[in-house]
Amino acid sequence: MEGNFLTSILRLTRPVNLLIIGATMLGVYTKIITANPILRLDFFDFVFFTIGTLLVASGGNVINDYYDIKADKINKPKQLIISNILSKKQALFFYMGLNLSAILIGLYLSIEHNSFWFLFLNSACILALWFYSRTLKKKLIIGNILIALLTGLIPLVALSYFYFTKATEINSILDTTNLYFNKTLSFTIYLSIFASLQNLAREIWKDAEDVEGDEKINVISIPIQYGIQNAKRIVAFILITELLLSLMFFKELKMELNPNSFLVFNLALSMNLIILVSISKHRLFMKYGGNLLKISMVIGLSSLYL
Repeated sequence: MEGNFLTSILRLTRPVNLLIIGATMLGVYTKIITANPILRLDFFDFVFFTIGTLLVASGGNVINDYYDIKADKINKPKQLIISNILSKKQALFFYMGLNLSAILIGLYLSIEHNSFWFLFLNSACILALWFYSRTLKKKLIIGNILIALLTGLIPLVALSYFYFTKATEINSILDTTNLYFNKTLSFTIYLSIFASLQNLAREIWKDAEDVEGDEKINVISIPIQYGIQNAKRIVAFILITELLLSLMFFKELKMELNPNSFLVFNLALSMNLIILVSISKHRLFMKYGGNLLKISMVIGLSSLYL
């Protein structure tokens, strides 16, 4: 029973999603350090920064499930953890513990690096995720955009550490004439745009899966408001927009990335063509759409390591 309880707590935090977030942040760190070997940076503080981000994300997952109990009883009754294995009170205590730990890490980093940024970032994200779960999730498209941005901007969140740290030699890499850092900055922005759009498509797809339960809690989602077919068209429009943007910045990406990173990043984008085909086949999209969108995003993020 104890093992089942601990496993359930772990599942509540969405460990696969946390792994993707952690790997993305470490990838940004690795890319910058590799391009700037003279940079001396406290790796352990960056690990603390990453852990703080993961704690915030974990708390967001817990509170989202807390407010989704009624819908999840319909959409995924076998996967329901809060109320089945954990009581609502236990879930709230776990949520508060995760957030308190994240705030303490933010406070430590703000004091250590003489910057309010770290405490502000964790606190703002905690409030945003709570407000999303409590209210914005039920609003048309607003909640989708918020989650897509919070998830997609993770590469830029990792990059922000280099702006607000007190690391020695940091001014040299922030110099606008520093070619290597500017290349990393440009690619990180491209990556964040790609991840945000990919996550927006995935959020809309998830709403299409959860129509029955979402109606029970008065969610106004795109599939509920405009129908599944129109939701699929919007997802297709987002994916096509990504492909068009990649064509617009094709030359810049080719110049700024090494051949392996460029190949992998374009492989991730090309997966959108497969997803677009699946959209035309309703059953294929409903069954595999979410996984394909996530795989495409993971492949794109893996280009940070090449």
